[in-house]
Amino acid sequence: MDNYFVYTLLIIQINLLLFMKKLFTILLLSLGFMSPSYADTKVSEEAIRCSALIYIQLTRPEMAGLTAGEEIMNRIYAYHAIDGTDMEMTNGQIVAAQTEAITTLSQEYIKGANLAVEYRHCIYWMTDIANFINISEYVSPENQTEEAEAEEMALFLSAPTESSVTSFKNPIETWGQQVDLGFASWASQELKVPYKEAILSKVSEKFE
Repeated sequence: MDNYFVYTLLIIQINLLLFMKKLFTILLLSLGFMSPSYADTKVSEEAIRCSALIYIQLTRPEMAGLTAGEEIMNRIYAYHAIDGTDMEMTNGQIVAAQTEAITTLSQEYIKGANLAVEYRHCIYWMTDIANFINISEYVSPENQTEEAEAEEMALFLSAPTESSVTSFKNPIETWGQQVDLGFASWASQELKVPYKEAILSKVSEKFE
């Protein structure tokens, strides 16, 4: 049998299995056999830090392509942070959590923490989720039905909770440089930025 045909058939089977997994999760939730209580606090914490790292990078014009990635990670954070009794988290709450994460990351960066590994994992994890979910199909309308909300929540909670990539093309130093460039751009904004001078000082120290 032609190798290309075998490969194509395998891809179709994998996609079918992924679709059935999504459908089964949504069905269980809608029937009441599964509740949002399986949300993971650890995943929510990692997701909002990832969102914060991406937000910092978005101050670099050339990184505008990560915009959808920030939205993805915000949703992963929100759904995993829900305590099982509420079905909603406001945009204000998400922004507040992201702002807190940015502050924490800034403090860690100033103290010399190496955020390269976390940033690399963040990007690969976000990419895995983007491949699992077509984010353009799940932009919530203003008047979303409860059924649609439940389906969206089930889908995001069934998305990967960590990156599947273990082999990397670029050295970790490259990712570290990207982190530095992100913080340099973030702290160079005219807007008020917490720890602005300390961040710029740390960046200068690294590029000496």
